[in-house]
Amino acid sequence: MKIAFISPRGTERNQQNNVLYEVYKKLIPVLSFMIDDIEFIPNLGLLQVAAMVGDEHEVRYIDEDYIDIRDSEPVIFDETFDIVALSACNNQAFRAYEIADRFRKRGVTVVIGGYHPSALPEEAKEHADAVFIGEGEDTFPQFIEDYQKGDFKSFYVSSGNVDLTKLPAPRFDCIGNILRFNKLPVFATRGCPRNCEYCSVKVIYGPKYRKKKVEQVVREIEDIKKYYPRPYPFITFGDENLLVDKEWSKELVKALIPLKIRWECYCDVSVAWDDELLDLLRESNCVELLIGFETVIKENMRMGDMWKYKMVDKYAEAIERIQSKGVGVMGLFIFGFDNDYPDVFRETARFIHDTNLFDVDFAVLCPIPGTDTFYRFKDRGRIITHDWNKYTWLHVNYQPMHMTPNQLQEGLLYMFKEFSSIEFLRKRRKYFKGIYERLAGVSP
Repeated sequence: MKIAFISPRGTERNQQNNVLYEVYKKLIPVLSFMIDDIEFIPNLGLLQVAAMVGDEHEVRYIDEDYIDIRDSEPVIFDETFDIVALSACNNQAFRAYEIADRFRKRGVTVVIGGYHPSALPEEAKEHADAVFIGEGEDTFPQFIEDYQKGDFKSFYVSSGNVDLTKLPAPRFDCIGNILRFNKLPVFATRGCPRNCEYCSVKVIYGPKYRKKKVEQVVREIEDIKKYYPRPYPFITFGDENLLVDKEWSKELVKALIPLKIRWECYCDVSVAWDDELLDLLRESNCVELLIGFETVIKENMRMGDMWKYKMVDKYAEAIERIQSKGVGVMGLFIFGFDNDYPDVFRETARFIHDTNLFDVDFAVLCPIPGTDTFYRFKDRGRIITHDWNKYTWLHVNYQPMHMTPNQLQEGLLYMFKEFSSIEFLRKRRKYFKGIYERLAGVSP
């Protein structure tokens, strides 16, 4: 049996309806931005589910985000498959449905999962023979068994408690040209103890925090190194909040030191007050920690996670403590919360300049289906559009509380322009050069 695992292109990656297109055009001459800040990462969710398929079946991985639009049609549709498995976030949904419809017309069995189908399974079922809700590792093998019996179900609902220690390594061997990617994804944990209103993670994984064995993660990275011919692969941990369990985290990071990789992960600011862990991060060649600060306006966090609410006043100290150890902090910020006024952009810009963040990324609040934010906005009539192509975290698709949609959109563009400038890049390099020289014992 031949199974295709397809990640459809999203509206953001291929510049379709992309509000940042003009910004990107102006940044093409800035080589540092184009190389350092544009990520090319395969779909780890599909590669992991593909690993649940027995060796007797042929597996094909297709990532449309990294295929020229002019070539995608023959790459996807000229091959014959028994089953096509699609995964879709919101801005991939319409393209996923298009691919699904075309295969089903040819008599191919099509299944679909991911964030969007998990939140809106009835919508997804209109385009697929079966819909996977939640995690796929415990349900996809059951589907394959049912399919071979000729009697599979329309919906497969995960238990939400997959034992990570029993998972096989993702199928990096079926990627094809792995060099098209500049970062290779790994995950070691699932779940997050925080309870952010806008987060879609709990829709898939729930609140329970689960961990793989450290030696399991090491084996997966060693597997990647076998397939990736460059000497030092860049590993990006896709975990929602990797470093929550500090003792386990230290064990993991110690095990990464001899692997000679460069790596990054998402975590929260609690790491800033564990000096031992920070020293280990630097020693293991952790390049940066991606931290969701979300906002510098403390009141915005009252409707979200109260732990984060208490942390807002400590953000500047946390950044200084982490970066003084030679580990960069990428600050992730969201605009459009209910306590955001038009001056929030300049306030946030001032905070970034004052704290010398290693890197930054910005988004507008997105009411992702399945989240508390989506249902709250929907109940109050604040959703402007259900065009999933515009659920990118770049488009404004709801009515903000204290500004117009256009003001919010223009504010986002202002932030990208402000922090994609040559001046900011030079300032960042000069600041971190001083830190690295100090840590190396070199007089600046």
